[in-house]
Amino acid sequence: MSPVDAELIAVDDYKGLAADWCALELTADGSPFTAWQWVSVWLRNLPAQTRPSVFRASDRDGLLALALLVTAPSRKLRSLLGGHSLLLQETGNADIDEVTVEYSGLLVRRGSEVRAYSALFDTLTRIKQWQSLRISASPHARAVTASLPDGLDAFSAHEQPSYLVDLAAVRASGAEYISVLSSSTRYNLRRTRRAYEVHGEVRAEIAATPAQALDWLHELRTLHQRYWLGKGKRGSFGSAFFSAFHEDLVREGTDTGFTHLVRVSAGPLLVGYLYNLHWRNRVYFYNGGLNYGAVERQDRPGYLAHLAAIERYLADGVEIYDFLAGEGDYKRMMGSHLRMLNWMDIKRHGWRLSFEQTLAPLFGRQSTSLPMVDPASSEPVRLEK
Repeated sequence: MSPVDAELIAVDDYKGLAADWCALELTADGSPFTAWQWVSVWLRNLPAQTRPSVFRASDRDGLLALALLVTAPSRKLRSLLGGHSLLLQETGNADIDEVTVEYSGLLVRRGSEVRAYSALFDTLTRIKQWQSLRISASPHARAVTASLPDGLDAFSAHEQPSYLVDLAAVRASGAEYISVLSSSTRYNLRRTRRAYEVHGEVRAEIAATPAQALDWLHELRTLHQRYWLGKGKRGSFGSAFFSAFHEDLVREGTDTGFTHLVRVSAGPLLVGYLYNLHWRNRVYFYNGGLNYGAVERQDRPGYLAHLAAIERYLADGVEIYDFLAGEGDYKRMMGSHLRMLNWMDIKRHGWRLSFEQTLAPLFGRQSTSLPMVDPASSEPVRLEK
């Protein structure tokens, strides 16, 4: 096996980053959150004072892995111990990180995940002062635990399921989507559909132009904020970075098919909008704005919006409809499979880690070692309905 050369490069000094990233994408599994379409918009919108470093690894076969690392001051308990934290494709600034990456981790040549993470950790062990590396919502727990060198440990901050619908399997079975759901879910979805069909046929439309997509994004934002502000929350669009980032992403991503703004209606009645990411014939539900209160009974626009979108994507030949991470009832009830995503902290051995583990219970925090993960655990598991 050929040796791996790895280095950290200031992002502004890496002139060929776009070409390298796009070339590596072709040999990587990745996700929409590690796609250059997302990453380039993120870099373009970051404030001037936030400049990531690029982790780059290669071997005799070419590029092996790329990632963006941001240095951030430690907070709360860790801030008392000195040093700093590293974050993978996050900044530590809550306003910026509202964009929320999932299925994150290294962009890595398919089949070389363990070698790539080993190279990352070997590179980081040569850097002084950092306390921890956070990798959020990642499917790479197995590769991380299998590649840790002496001197580093991995801890699980938490994990969440990502529920999804295997549309390819539904299509192959010849059945309709609703047939894979439990009898109670089928019953409730049909009742909800009938309540809205009083106003006309239910349909899901995908914005055809950037101008139309931006109009629908703004309407989605109004509905989204109305709902969350009514619950005393600020809503995703309360972040200025979130709003600017997604306007930029939608403006660029509509023509390429990377972003889908979906409007669901029943006749003239608006049910709501879904904001989806489309990547390699898979669709990821990212955000939504729903028209609550439009019907007196069965006022569940979210369920109907997803049902209409899933049926549209089933007819369009999409392979997977992914609800992304979360324990929401609608995700669990409407999904056919799940995959676990892990929020991981990789920490250095030494007095800081020992002191943190001693003080953590006083702050109401417990560190849980990330268990060794079976290779099959990163594959979707079918839900029993």
